[in-house]
Amino acid sequence: MLEGLLVPMFTGFRSDESVAYDETVALAKWLVDAGVDGLVPFGTFGEGASLSLAEKIRLTEEILKVSGTAKVVPSLICNSFGEIAEYLEFANSTKVDGVMVMPPGYFRPGDDGALRKFFERVSTLTTKPVIAYNFPAMSLTINPKVLVGLNLWGVKDSSGSIDSAKAYLDSNIKLLIGSDVLLAEAISLGASGGICGIGNFFPRRMKRINDLARGGKLDEARREVAPVAEFSSGIVQDGFTPGLAISAIKSAAPKFIPISLGDMRTPVPKIVTEFSRWSKSLEYSEISL
Repeated sequence: MLEGLLVPMFTGFRSDESVAYDETVALAKWLVDAGVDGLVPFGTFGEGASLSLAEKIRLTEEILKVSGTAKVVPSLICNSFGEIAEYLEFANSTKVDGVMVMPPGYFRPGDDGALRKFFERVSTLTTKPVIAYNFPAMSLTINPKVLVGLNLWGVKDSSGSIDSAKAYLDSNIKLLIGSDVLLAEAISLGASGGICGIGNFFPRRMKRINDLARGGKLDEARREVAPVAEFSSGIVQDGFTPGLAISAIKSAAPKFIPISLGDMRTPVPKIVTEFSRWSKSLEYSEISL
């Protein structure tokens, strides 16, 4: 089942911007060893929009070798339906546990009827469960009525709005929340878990938040969320686009992740995070264990 704490893992890059396959696979293994329920390669945190089809295929094959019992749910952020179809054909022959698909957003604002036809077509091309990826800041808004009755697993909601999450759940659409700080609240409303980027840094804590909330211990889960929210707000500045936010967050990786992952791929600029306040108050061992 697609539930629990899944991590949209970073993709590592070398100084020449080629994919650092060994380091990315090492990150996958590190997250699995930390006990996460699943991995979501080349999502927003993994810079999926910057990767070629060949790179996605190779990463999938390599990550599956170290995933163990953790679910592997690759994300497709593509403006080409042809690329989506080609990847799905490949995925059908693998042991991935599902695929997450963002609708092509180049021709925004889009139309609900056309969006429904898109997901109908996607569902006919794969034998794997499909998660629709709602991320209005970067693509088309997927209204609940678009998904009702379709042969999909459900949706990942990265709108940042608990009301949006509730609207999906009220429409009997399964949900994985994409906002770290909303994980506990969304689970209390009926979400199946989360696909949470800060899990790259603090996999054990985010898993604990998930498990506490699913066990009905919402107050404890909220207490565990508080420092994560503070950490995130200390990195991401007001006015950052999603790309700049990920760049700033990735610049923090050397402080918390024991694997060299490099910077973001061109054309996203490098945003260096100032860690003077965090180095004293939020050490790795304190927040992750």
